[in-house]
Order: sequence, then structure tokens, then C-alpha cells
Amino acid sequence: MLINLKVLWIFYRKLLIPGVLFSLLTSIPAGINFETFSFGFLFIFPLMHYFIYELRLKNEYLFYAHFGFSRISLWMITVAFSIILQLISTIL
Repeated sequence: MLINLKVLWIFYRKLLIPGVLFSLLTSIPAGINFETFSFGFLFIFPLMHYFIYELRLKNEYLFYAHFGFSRISLWMITVAFSIILQLISTIL
């Protein structure tokens, strides 16, 4: 379990920094608050996943496959995380 979390941290570490930065940049014109940030994050986080892992580092999927994470499962976690963040912002 702990190894799986470490492997997921390695994967999402490359996505979180640019995803958060670009989401902040897109929320500046509308005023920086959690709702506009999460709306930008909803679209930018999967987009970062596509640009980083599908175009640039597509061979790294083999590393994650050795730990039991398929390409589809990583995409599902990415989309689920961005949707959950959006739902939290609409509730709050």
C-alpha cells in the first residue's frame, strides 16, 4: 500500500506543479478564489496529463505498469481527482 502511494506520488508530482500554476494563471482574470481555481483545474489537470505523459514521456507508462497501474487507471485517477476538487468547490 505504501509503495503504491509512493509510485502515485512520483507520477502526480510531475502533474501537480504545472497544473496548479496554470490553474492559478487562468483564475487571475476572474479573481483568484477556490471556485475559479478548481474550474480551471478541472480542465488543465487532464490536459497536463496528456501533454506530459502521452506526448512527452509515453515510455514511462511501463514503469507504472510494473507496479500494477495501467494507463487507463492513471487516467481515471486524474479525471476523478479533478472532478472531486470541482465538486468540493461547488459544495463549499
